[in-house]
Amino acid sequence: MAVHKHTSWGRTRSPKNILSSFRAGTNAGGDALTLNGTSGAYVTENQRYLIVQITTFATSFKVQGFMHASGTFSDLKSGPTINAAGIWIVDISGIDQVKFVTGDSNVFFAACSTF
Repeated sequence: MAVHKHTSWGRTRSPKNILSSFRAGTNAGGDALTLNGTSGAYVTENQRYLIVQITTFATSFKVQGFMHASGTFSDLKSGPTINAAGIWIVDISGIDQVKFVTGDSNVFFAACSTF
């Protein structure tokens, strides 16, 4: 008999890491992502909020969103202007994927949550 295994997050109260399959960070050691340029695309699984924790802020940091309906990435206008280290919460309702754009090396974690 086959056992059904859920492949989506469903509704989540606790933020789920979107940068890797590990609960914390981008690898088993829990390291953050250091980015200089544009990241790859990360699936949001239709969660409502994107939580970005920037531990080292260098310069500009933007979040871009992708909708399957449009087939293209664009800057998110609904979120706050991310301009310092800290925790930022961005409403991503209806966004299928996100990617991050920065001018210099910013170090950060990213997670999604329903609540």
